[in-house]
Amino acid sequence: MKKRKSTIAIVVICIILLLIAAYLLYSRPMTIQERYPMLTLDKCTELRGYYKIAGQTELTEFTIDKNSEAFEMLCSLLYEQDYRRSLRDLLPSGTRYHATQPDEFEWEVFFNFEDVEFPDGSISSGPILRVQIWYGELDIHFDGEILSCRTKEQETWAKEVLNIIKSVPA
Repeated sequence: MKKRKSTIAIVVICIILLLIAAYLLYSRPMTIQERYPMLTLDKCTELRGYYKIAGQTELTEFTIDKNSEAFEMLCSLLYEQDYRRSLRDLLPSGTRYHATQPDEFEWEVFFNFEDVEFPDGSISSGPILRVQIWYGELDIHFDGEILSCRTKEQETWAKEVLNIIKSVPA
């Protein structure tokens, strides 16, 4: 009887350690370039998107040309950031609702690429990658996949991105 309890305890401990290792592997921080190596910035032609600050009734659209200083600054902020996947990705996602508070915002950046070769050999162009902050929630959209992520100092980082986007002339 005592041997059986010891065996059960060892099995439970091994399962817990395996789950912890799987979580650490699944949620390890990665940059966009590490996660999607085929999306090199030299193939990115422009950034498009929109933003909205609480209190605004309409979205403000923006376009950033590849040759602009804002393009380099925004790409640097978005591509060099480490993103940690959330376990929410494992659950079905539904519609999100949010009652906005003062000083809250949302933004969405579409990366337009040309002639990106995917691992299956297909080639695609257009808005292949999308990074989105929706009132504090960070998502990365790529090839039909939506990753819920977190970053270090996410609120400050998201405001820095917003400030660059807002500085672009309309």
